[in-house]
Amino acid sequence: MKIENERVGVLAYRIHIENAQGELLEEAPLNQPRTMLFGTGRVMKSFEERLLGLRSGETFEFHIKPEEAFGAYNPQLVIDVPKTAFMVKGEIKPGLLEIGRTIPMMDREGNPLDGRVVAVNGVSVTMDFNHPLAGKTLYTVGEVLNVREATYEELNPTPSGCGCGTPDSGCCGGGGHHHHHEHEHAHAHHGGGCGHCGDGDDFSGSSCNC
Repeated sequence: MKIENERVGVLAYRIHIENAQGELLEEAPLNQPRTMLFGTGRVMKSFEERLLGLRSGETFEFHIKPEEAFGAYNPQLVIDVPKTAFMVKGEIKPGLLEIGRTIPMMDREGNPLDGRVVAVNGVSVTMDFNHPLAGKTLYTVGEVLNVREATYEELNPTPSGCGCGTPDSGCCGGGGHHHHHEHEHAHAHHGGGCGHCGDGDDFSGSSCNC
């Protein structure tokens, strides 16, 4: 049986930046393979397309260009955000605005997006809203361990608060590289003002905030 839409593939693989010697982003080893449902939008399209047609026991090795993965790096997504966006009761939590720290935020429409602190200035904070893997080529190598028909339950999952696919969603399994961040967030209005959402909100920067 070969991988096709609405079939399940059990895969062991590694994903690196650029080449086999590059930083390891994600791994599903032989003793902990990843189960992926194809043709339902739960697997990164460019990753999925390269696996369609493969059979159990076959190996694979390929590159995914930035435009097929997380896009080109966009300098216009480096934005100065007023420090007031990060204030709660007139204060900024100590350690929140550390250089390199990623802070989950929201745009005007309430869509989640992650911003990385690039610089802290007098009255503003320079944030980089590019995906951490923007501009990066992904190198993938692995093996198809098994292929089977999907069950009714897999094709018709029970709705949950996440809604982004399987619990083991990762770089390719869930369509986005999985990062965990501190539960802090603010409104990021590109070119406009910002407002903090408050400490009561629990909001991680993982791929489960679609």
